[in-house]
Amino acid sequence: MLYTTILAVMSMLLTIVGVSALGLAQHHLTVLAVAIPALWLLPQGGVSAVLLLMGIGMFGAVLPFQPLALSVSLLMMLPVLTVSFSPRGNWQVAALLFAVVIAMDAGLLALQGEEKLAGQAAYTLLQVLAVCFIWLAARYWRPVKANYGWPLLLAVPLWLGGLTPAALVVLCIIGVIVALQTLYQQNQLVWVTRLNWVLPAIAFATLVVIPEFEVPNPVLVAWLLVLGSASLAEYLLNEFEST
Repeated sequence: MLYTTILAVMSMLLTIVGVSALGLAQHHLTVLAVAIPALWLLPQGGVSAVLLLMGIGMFGAVLPFQPLALSVSLLMMLPVLTVSFSPRGNWQVAALLFAVVIAMDAGLLALQGEEKLAGQAAYTLLQVLAVCFIWLAARYWRPVKANYGWPLLLAVPLWLGGLTPAALVVLCIIGVIVALQTLYQQNQLVWVTRLNWVLPAIAFATLVVIPEFEVPNPVLVAWLLVLGSASLAEYLLNEFEST
């Protein structure tokens, strides 16, 4: 139990550090930053690893052109998708949840189209697709044996090139993956499910709390409504299951 708690807390701390570093590395992410997890995951990860890397690559490729708060807020799609496609779910709850999410995203896209919110609507849609790839990879994940040599070795060029925040972001991502798959291998599915909610929430909350980061009001409102709707949907599923 203590080891499980340590893994969960470590994943939360790595999320906070990673998002904080992302604010510094947002405009300096390189191809090498994606190559680091690629060389670690691809030899063993199969299709799930490919989907994960596609998602991370697509998400990161347009990150420099998007408001950071908007990009991070889209990670709340992970619990939304989990609830919507839960084995104990039903189509009515899923339809209600997706209606709220689509309405919120449509509002953000409209604001970007009117240039009242930074970034571009096409990039936002691409990041939504990227989050779907990441969710699919997590849903069908096949644990990868730890081989920490490649990530640490390839992080050195980023560090020597003055891109320490970018290296830190990638290493934090790998650390979170290791923690989650270790919990999965130990059959701690309750923890994995909870962290599916907690980590995206912590990531966005980090931006809200740190004064250096700007969180536009429309993004904050949309994120709160999506979070509340997903929480309500999970509550309804629990009620249906208990009756």
